[in-house]
Amino acid sequence: MIEKLYRKDKPLETVKAVTKNRCNRCNGTNIQEDVMGVYYCLDCFEYGEINDQMSLYRYERAVPFKRHRIEMDYHLTDLQKKASDFFIDCYSKNQIGFLQAVCGAGKTEMTYQVILQALNEHRKVGYILPRVAVLKEVYKRFKKHFIETNIAALFEGNKQHDNANLVLSTPQQMIYFYKEFDLLIIDEVDAYPYANNPFLERLVKKATKQNAVLLYMSATINEAFQNQISKKEIRYHLVPSRYHKKPLVVPKFQRIRSTKHLNDFLVNWCNRPRQSLVFVPTIDIGIVTNEFLHLNGVEARFISSQSKDKNQIIQSFRNQEYRTLVTTTLLERGVTFPDIDCLLLWADHRVFTKETIIQIAGRVGRLAEFESGSILLLSTYITKAMKAARKEIIRMNQANEMQAV
Repeated sequence: MIEKLYRKDKPLETVKAVTKNRCNRCNGTNIQEDVMGVYYCLDCFEYGEINDQMSLYRYERAVPFKRHRIEMDYHLTDLQKKASDFFIDCYSKNQIGFLQAVCGAGKTEMTYQVILQALNEHRKVGYILPRVAVLKEVYKRFKKHFIETNIAALFEGNKQHDNANLVLSTPQQMIYFYKEFDLLIIDEVDAYPYANNPFLERLVKKATKQNAVLLYMSATINEAFQNQISKKEIRYHLVPSRYHKKPLVVPKFQRIRSTKHLNDFLVNWCNRPRQSLVFVPTIDIGIVTNEFLHLNGVEARFISSQSKDKNQIIQSFRNQEYRTLVTTTLLERGVTFPDIDCLLLWADHRVFTKETIIQIAGRVGRLAEFESGSILLLSTYITKAMKAARKEIIRMNQANEMQAV
C-alpha cells in the first residue's frame, strides 16, 4: 500500500500518524511533545512535519497484470546461473538469502530470473540501492532487458511509481510504502547510508509484507550477517569470481616517508599513460589534491557528493578527456570504467574500512579485455583494515581457483 498524509478518494486504512509513543510513518519512538501538548516524530521530520493531529491514509497501489519477459544478448556463466538458481530457491521456499559476489561478478543479472518469476506471478517487487548514481545505472539495464515491464526509479526528486511492476528505489523512499512488497532485493546492503542505519532498516521492514522474501547482495559481508548465516537464520551463497573468471587484482601497500615523497610519487603516478582513480578520504583533501595536481601540470578533475555536475565529470572520464579523476568514496562502488588503475591516498584514514578498500579494488580489472591493472594503497601506517581487505581478496582468488579445478 501507499501511505499519504492527505486524503484522496476512499483509503483502505486510516491511522493516526503519531501517538504518544510511536510514529506510524517510520515506526520510530523518538517522539517529542511541544508546549501545546502536540506530539511530533523527530526521526522522520525531514520528510515533512508529522504529528498526532494528522492521519496516514493507506491506498492500494494498482499494478497492471501482464506477461513479462527478458531479452538479453548474452548468457549467464555457470557460476552466475547457480547464483540465479539460489535466489529462485530462496523465493520458492520463502527464505531469506544473502548472495556474496565479488565486484564485477554481475550481481544484477543474477537477480533477473527470480524477479521475472515473481512478476509473472503478479507479485510486487522492489529493488533497493543505497546510492542514486548506482540506481540510475541499474535502471538503464533493467529497462534494456525487461522490455515489457513498467519500471519506476524512485529517489529524491523522482517519486513517480504509478503502474510500476518493478520499483527500483533508494531505501529512503520506502517511507511512502506500507506492507507493499512480496519480494524485496537489497543490493550493496553494507553501503552507506543503509549499512548500520536502524532508521532505514525500519523503513524497509515496514514496506514489506509479513511473508515477503528478502534477498541481500554485496561483495562484502559484515559481522551481523555472518552471525545470522552461522545460525542458519539466513541462507548464503558465494560467487568468488568475475564473469571472465580472471583473478581479482590484489592491493599493494606503500608507506609515505615524507610530504615530498608523497607529492613526487603522486605527480609521477598521474603522469603515466593509464587512467587512474585517485581516492581521498575527505572532500577537503580532494580539493587540495586536485589543486596540487593542476599546479604541477596534471590535467585532473575532482568529484564528490557535493559536485553539481557529477554525470558530466564521469562521462568526460569515460571519454578519456583526462587521465586522472580524484574522488572521495563516492565512486567506491557501482561504476565501471574499462581500463584503469586505482590509488588510495592516506589509506590509513578511518574512512577506508575493509569493505571500502575491497570495493575500490573492485574497480580494477572488471572487463575481460582489460583484466589487468593495479591498486596501490599509500599510507603512513598499515592498518588492520588494509591487511584484512588484502587477505579477503586473496581468499576469493583461492576460492576461484578451487572452483576452476
